[in-house]
Amino acid sequence: MSEERDYEAEALADGWNPEFDGPGKKDAKTFVEDGEKISGMLKSKIGRLEERIDSLTHTNAEFKQYTDKQIKRERKEKESALADLERVKAQAITDGDGLAAVQAERDIHALQSEEVQSPNDAMQQMSQQWVADNPWYASNQKLGRFADGIADQVIAEGFTGQAYFNELTRKVKEIFPEEFENPNRKKAGSVEGGGDKTVDGSEARTWANLPKEAKDAAKRFEKDIPGFKREDYLSTYEWE
Repeated sequence: MSEERDYEAEALADGWNPEFDGPGKKDAKTFVEDGEKISGMLKSKIGRLEERIDSLTHTNAEFKQYTDKQIKRERKEKESALADLERVKAQAITDGDGLAAVQAERDIHALQSEEVQSPNDAMQQMSQQWVADNPWYASNQKLGRFADGIADQVIAEGFTGQAYFNELTRKVKEIFPEEFENPNRKKAGSVEGGGDKTVDGSEARTWANLPKEAKDAAKRFEKDIPGFKREDYLSTYEWE
């Protein structure tokens, strides 16, 4: 026969005050059982947090590899462009084409002296490009005012750079889908066929055609990296 639990001793050890007579007063058994419930919930929550930390650690490491790869690719492209210009310059000198040689030298100097734009300059350029790409902002007063009204909210949500403009556009289109409907879309959809193809018949470089592992990586980045959107991944993906 098992020994009966000494709830009073356990409760006292956990801080129970038998003389307490205010609101929420509990007997020793209730005090212990409630404490065990809370302890169980805390353990479960801690377990979920640990899993989340592990997931974020993995995603951050994977995202670093992704950004490192992009940086290496940009450097390689710059080195390749410089090499091409050097060849153009050398050929121009060989051909006695002084004008072409001078132009090549200027292009080389410009490429070598390229610097990373300041955040303000880059943001201004992105803003100008966004207005050009979204003429509704200037032509449709209702949409323009709405976009201005949610701008601070988008920033508060952690979106920066190009991701800010992507999210701003998404929110506007989500609230006012009727303003962006193409009247010919349904008609065109009914006669189109054969999948997602480009004019030359090759497969389009769309989200639908990304390999599964690429989609999974993009989804993880979108979930765990503030401001990152799958469109960012798609725009930099190296298609084979």
